Amino acid sequence: MSKLIAPPRYLIPPSLARQFASAVVLVLFLTRYFYVTESAGQGDTLWVVAFWLLGLLIWTAASRGTAFRNVSWGWLDLSVGLLAGGHIISALIVVATGGEKRLAINLAWEWCGVVVGWFLLRQACRQEAFRRDLLMGLMATGTAVAGLGLYQHYVDFPQLAAKYGPLFDRLRVAGPTEAATIRQKLAIDQIPVDGPGVKLFEMRLRDSREPLGFFALANTLGGFLAVCLVLAVSGIASVRQQGLRWISARMMLWISMIVLLGWCLLLTKSRTAWIGTAAGLVLWGFGSQRLVVTRGRLAVIGGVIVCLAVGGWTLSRIGGLDRQVITEAPKSLQYRLQYWSATLPMIRDHILFGVGPGQFRSHYLYYKLPEASEEISDPHNLVLDVAANGGLIALVGLFAIGLLFIVNGNSPKGNVQPSEEPVSDFYVPRVLSGLVAAIWCCLLCTGYDDRLLVFLPAAVVMYWVLRGVVGSGNADERIWRVSAVCAGFALFVHLLGAGGIGMPAVSLLLLGLVALADGGRSPAPRFSWDNSQGAFATTMVFGVGLLGALFFTALQPVAVVATRLQQGDRLVQKGLSEAADAEYGLATSADTFSGEPWRKRAEVAFRRAEADRFRSNDSFVNAVRLMREAAARDPVNFQDDRRIGDWWLSRWQVTHELKDAQEAVAAFEQASARYPTNAMLMAELAFAFDAAEKGGDASMVAHKAIAQDQINRERGHVDRVLADSVRTRLERLSATPN
Repeated sequence: MSKLIAPPRYLIPPSLARQFASAVVLVLFLTRYFYVTESAGQGDTLWVVAFWLLGLLIWTAASRGTAFRNVSWGWLDLSVGLLAGGHIISALIVVATGGEKRLAINLAWEWCGVVVGWFLLRQACRQEAFRRDLLMGLMATGTAVAGLGLYQHYVDFPQLAAKYGPLFDRLRVAGPTEAATIRQKLAIDQIPVDGPGVKLFEMRLRDSREPLGFFALANTLGGFLAVCLVLAVSGIASVRQQGLRWISARMMLWISMIVLLGWCLLLTKSRTAWIGTAAGLVLWGFGSQRLVVTRGRLAVIGGVIVCLAVGGWTLSRIGGLDRQVITEAPKSLQYRLQYWSATLPMIRDHILFGVGPGQFRSHYLYYKLPEASEEISDPHNLVLDVAANGGLIALVGLFAIGLLFIVNGNSPKGNVQPSEEPVSDFYVPRVLSGLVAAIWCCLLCTGYDDRLLVFLPAAVVMYWVLRGVVGSGNADERIWRVSAVCAGFALFVHLLGAGGIGMPAVSLLLLGLVALADGGRSPAPRFSWDNSQGAFATTMVFGVGLLGALFFTALQPVAVVATRLQQGDRLVQKGLSEAADAEYGLATSADTFSGEPWRKRAEVAFRRAEADRFRSNDSFVNAVRLMREAAARDPVNFQDDRRIGDWWLSRWQVTHELKDAQEAVAAFEQASARYPTNAMLMAELAFAFDAAEKGGDASMVAHKAIAQDQINRERGHVDRVLADSVRTRLERLSATPN
């Protein structure tokens, strides 16, 4: 007599475990927009990568390994793998050869997080409830971030101008003692105190009120708001489909959200985000599947455009916008053409693997046009960004994603898998519990930010409201799929003029919209792992191994170096240079790839030699040696050699030994070879030639410096213009006979 096999007993029901795993994916995706995504290269967001890997383990544990029986790999997954894999391979090449290795390692791990995030989003998006909650979460986050942007524009930034503006005014007329005190106060608040950065910061402080949200750049915020605005406009179609009138509570909610998002979007002054929004709305008006024009769609588009136009006019009248936003659009396009013209030869010289993630700025300075101003960190173009940083492999992946995005967005909904379980009451509390966990992660794991105490709960409340408005199953799934297609198109257009795909929040936002636009379709199964226990064990070992590698190669060294550098900086401010050097030394031991601790040690050693009037040769030689150690870890950067040249020239001014001037010339020549269009660097090289008694070379370089300075003056690059005293000295040198 056969025995009946009892069903397995689980501590947590499988359906609830899967729901919790989906909540973790949702929370991790949205957490990116409550933190400064531009700081990924410095390792500030590596903790998010760690949580993505933990999310993979949670998803595997929740599925008990059986989910691998249904894992399907299609061309879209291969394309994402090529995009991320190209960047990871390029980063590994930088580590093996030369470049800013710490930056490359951090960004390689960020791209690993993008791959894991894509995989988990792809699996979770098979559930219709998750797709809808992801859209509601995006719009709720966008609304909260837009509210923060308005607060920054009207309250926070004016207060900063009132606080620091008088300090800059006083700095111009203050004596040496008072000026040193002011500079120290500004330095404590991480505000530039010398060089062109001072003038640039002051200009932005006094004249600029563009909101930033939780980002560091208004353009990044603009792209995010463009996506959220297009999604919110689609909400009107959802309400109208349910037969509700234009004047109703639900409709007023959507209109209010659109006004808030559009208002903040206008204040960002991001022209590329405006163009992207317009492109997304036009595509939405025609429909992304059948290109059918309806009267209702045209009315909505016309209404939104009229509201944005009236809002822009109103903001221009009350001071939120100015005419220069429109009149200087050709100048902005001209700047981008300069960036692109300089980037193309860089790509040609590194066509196969690119320069590597995070290496663009250092390489770009060599190709920078004489008439260009900014020392940009990316080429402000999606295609050139991927080609320059990730090489040919990543570029093929990007084009494949774009092609499949268009094809899938305009094709009927095909092989779509139904949800594994119907939408239940468990879904809301699991998302809420996940968002509460996100609050804990943000406040305790990444440093205290009091803005999160207000705007993160606001996003949670807005999510609840939107979910209640949309309901579960009342609205047509096709409307939200079309909205994802149009929002993704808006982001594509924005990135073609703004760049930023190297930021993990931006790349995941784009890929998340691609997953939503795919509509839960599933390609024909290409991989199946019938042994659920083997799949479970293998994935767990693989995930734990990745977590361990992430900890030892990135998380631990970055955290230790940051802590040691902070402690060393505090000791320097107290005048305890020997104790500070010990802290910096511990930082160099903790991370062999980072050059910053070596720079700190070199600065301490140089100040010691300078205070001794260079009588002790050992201190000065040690300073140069330490700075060359920093340069070895970032060999493309011109700043280290420039600093060494400054030191040799400072020593020559005391010793007047010809050898010191010759060493300064050698250092400045290396720096100038990496940045040939820097007028101040040319001037320093000319002064070094003059000190080395090479009048002909000094005259020739002085001519070049004056010519470059004249270009900067004619182009209005005020942060690049040489001081009058420097210009006068160069003119004297250029007049010297060869």
